[in-house]
Amino acid sequence: MIERMLTMDHINYITTIRQFAGLSLREIARRTGFNFRTVKKYVDMDNWNLEFKNPKIKKTDLDLVKPIIDEWLENDLKVPRKQRHTAVRVYSRLQSEYPEQLKVKERTISRYVSLKKKALYKSDSDCAIYGNHPFGEAQLDFGEVYYYNKDDVLKKSYELVISFPASNGAYVQLCHSQNQECLLEAMQNIFEYMDGVPTRILFDNMSSAVAKVLPEKKRKLVDQFSRFTLHHRYKADFCNVASGNEKGHVEGKVGYQRRNYMVPIPKITDFVEYNKNLLLVCDKDMQREHYQKQNLISALFFQDRQAFLKLPTQKFKVCQLIKAKTDKYSFIMIDKNRYSTKPPFVSCEVWIELTAKHIRVLDEKYIGIAIHERKYEKLESPVIDWLAYLPAVSKKPNAFRYTEFFKTLPNIWQDYFNQNDYEQSKRMLSVLSPLIMSGNIDDATRAIELALANGTNDADSFLTCYRSLTEPLIPIADVVTKATPDQVVYVQDFSAYEDLMNIHLARCN
Repeated sequence: MIERMLTMDHINYITTIRQFAGLSLREIARRTGFNFRTVKKYVDMDNWNLEFKNPKIKKTDLDLVKPIIDEWLENDLKVPRKQRHTAVRVYSRLQSEYPEQLKVKERTISRYVSLKKKALYKSDSDCAIYGNHPFGEAQLDFGEVYYYNKDDVLKKSYELVISFPASNGAYVQLCHSQNQECLLEAMQNIFEYMDGVPTRILFDNMSSAVAKVLPEKKRKLVDQFSRFTLHHRYKADFCNVASGNEKGHVEGKVGYQRRNYMVPIPKITDFVEYNKNLLLVCDKDMQREHYQKQNLISALFFQDRQAFLKLPTQKFKVCQLIKAKTDKYSFIMIDKNRYSTKPPFVSCEVWIELTAKHIRVLDEKYIGIAIHERKYEKLESPVIDWLAYLPAVSKKPNAFRYTEFFKTLPNIWQDYFNQNDYEQSKRMLSVLSPLIMSGNIDDATRAIELALANGTNDADSFLTCYRSLTEPLIPIADVVTKATPDQVVYVQDFSAYEDLMNIHLARCN
């Protein structure tokens, strides 16, 4: 027979078979393996109530003023927040109004006031619910961070953090925005780096994922987010409205990553490389002990990875396809910024393929027209691919001088177009434009320098100089046949012409 602590299920089983099966105490002990005395104790027990002994309450000097403090603080609930009692004010009032009853120090009063205020202002719903999170589940959130760009200008960005409560591991990626493309691309980068997908991810009600919050805690999801979720097969769950604390683990990680990875403020010239390095930094951070489980986070995160779903065989294309209409300049408007297409596409509809990094313009047959780097800050001027507009600009030299592209040309070209007339500039532009479009602006600059040094500035002379610099000399071979006469050395002699000129001048005089 063995003696051990019985659970209520064990006790319930013993009493049941005794009452309804009519087994003897020894038979019950034999079947269950419990000690005979233990079986008899619970079979014979009549009173199953838990007995509690009231704790002895020791009175203190603080009890003399507790009712007074309680009354003041309870009355504070009815007055404006800025005119409520502080701990210092409570102590000063007690000193002046109840000096005989005040027999404790200010620190004791401050401690009691703090506890009392927490009891008054906190509701039951504020209590955090301890959860034993399963391995493989994650939480996701954004947080604001700042960085210096290549020009040392302070810029705002967003850190996307995916944390794993069971292991306390986390990964972070920096994004230019919290839009849908940045969200999904950052998630995909982390999935691919982990070589797996969490089984469940808890989100807040971010607009890039949730189109509308419906009754009964249901959600209408953004179409592209739904496709991404179905493609990777994880379960997407969402917090209650205005209850971000429900994903408290990742919110804590957002602050942790900001304090540890973004202090001092980093300088970022390449977001892609910086994000790759961030993933390595997150791996290194996991080589520390869990705050509670007395094990390395990396070892616990290995159990997370064991529970992950496999990556899909085909990569999800993170983009958004929308329609837009060009204006009279053939520009489109995206995120309050204007982007160029091509001169023929004026006041017409085009397709826009949006990714986190680029804006790609397509025609009605989905053939590419233009591609631009996506800008997230509001720009004063449009984003223009001037190479696409040079053929049109070459016909308008006066307008050309006022373009942003004109300011990027070497100074010698700016001086040329500012000093010459309309027709000469137009002719030169027609010659120069193809050279710029083919990437030969450096050779063209050397050619105009050579032409100006020789005292010429017309387009034909420039083109001749350009060809002399860029095209190889083709030597002409001597042609010798049987009928070729012997070569006679020719010596130039201008004396006869000089005699004739002298005679002519003498007659004129």
